[in-house]
Amino acid sequence: MKIPAGCYAIVSAGNPQPVVVRWWNIHDYYLQKSNHNFEEALQHTDDILHTAVKRRVESSDLEVGSFLSGGIDSGLVTAIASEYNSSIKTFTVSFQGEYDEAPLAKRVAEKYGTVHHEINIGFDHLLDDVEQIIANYGMPFFDSSAIPSYYVSQHAKKYLTVILNGDGGDEIFGGYRRYVPFSKHDFFKSGSLIRPVSKLIFPFLPISNDKKNKYNYIYRLVDLARKKGLDTYLSSTLDIFEDFENVLKGDRKTALESIRHSFDRIAASPLTGMQKMLNLDFDHILEANLLVKMDIATMAHSLEGRSPLLSREVLEYIPSLPDSYKVRGTQTKYLLRKLAEKYLPAELINQPKRGFEIPLKKWLDGELKDLVASYILSADSYSHQFVEPGFIEQLWNRKIKTGDEKRAKMLWILFALDVWYKKCYVEKG
Repeated sequence: MKIPAGCYAIVSAGNPQPVVVRWWNIHDYYLQKSNHNFEEALQHTDDILHTAVKRRVESSDLEVGSFLSGGIDSGLVTAIASEYNSSIKTFTVSFQGEYDEAPLAKRVAEKYGTVHHEINIGFDHLLDDVEQIIANYGMPFFDSSAIPSYYVSQHAKKYLTVILNGDGGDEIFGGYRRYVPFSKHDFFKSGSLIRPVSKLIFPFLPISNDKKNKYNYIYRLVDLARKKGLDTYLSSTLDIFEDFENVLKGDRKTALESIRHSFDRIAASPLTGMQKMLNLDFDHILEANLLVKMDIATMAHSLEGRSPLLSREVLEYIPSLPDSYKVRGTQTKYLLRKLAEKYLPAELINQPKRGFEIPLKKWLDGELKDLVASYILSADSYSHQFVEPGFIEQLWNRKIKTGDEKRAKMLWILFALDVWYKKCYVEKG
């Protein structure tokens, strides 16, 4: 079983069935209201981030380094960490393509004089490594950015054993674009005219094939606005098989039972629409995906990852701040961006949220094409127990009307599921 965020489980000889106890809940802190004005909040955030980073640097008997992307989360962590270790080692992933943020990371490294390592990931060994990377998770895990996370951790371990990261910044400070519409309107509430209008418009919209452009943002916004209840949340986050539910086998209601209980409780609470999104993302996406991804990627190489932005001081203060401190207009992560002006080069501060971007579409048509096909098109494919085989074949042959990004993600999920089953279940008995 998986233990939810903020919980522990009691197991005893007399009662082997685990009893889950919740000892901490971020929801309690969204219900609180800070009386700090913006400048006071900015200063207090600066203070608690220093406390969090200092504690994680100085509490280790081993050398501590820092992952450094071109974003403000890891940039701030690195900038503050350099105050407590003037020769801190930093590590950046670099690979060819329009998403390469290595030059921006290098600007931060130069500003603070870090011992900088730029890891050029050409994915030359991807075909040899990909099955093991997926199997490392020991459970079905579908985030393809686990691949660059694995390689950057592998390289960092050559130099040290403890590494800082910027995980949690988006889910706490409001860094995703989906928070912008929820800062204006609570899409979880019923009785709005937005839903029927969106349902009327959506069928006439062309499919979006480019997730970076503004049209894709509008397309996804109209899509989620036409949904209701839990489907609204899933549409804005875990939308991979959205609108193809008819090809999924099994009882969808039962499969979503655990998250539905959590959703219903938070959706009915007095929080704002944006606070509900932040709360749900913390309890589910951060806990079940993002932290798992980096934890396994680092520990696969005996590297310990530490996340200052998820310190208790941060988690019990930032939720109490007004939405306008986090999203202002269309600007996400506003408070953290203002703080970044004190520490980071100007060109970093207004960069859009990206994360580890990988050429998944290219891989599926190139390096990984034959390997993926050998799994998901096989007659004994495990994924056939969950998705209609005919749909999988049509999807592979591009006979399903959907965007290229979405197609690639669906194929990756099927592939990852099959690899997990073969490597962790069949071969290990």
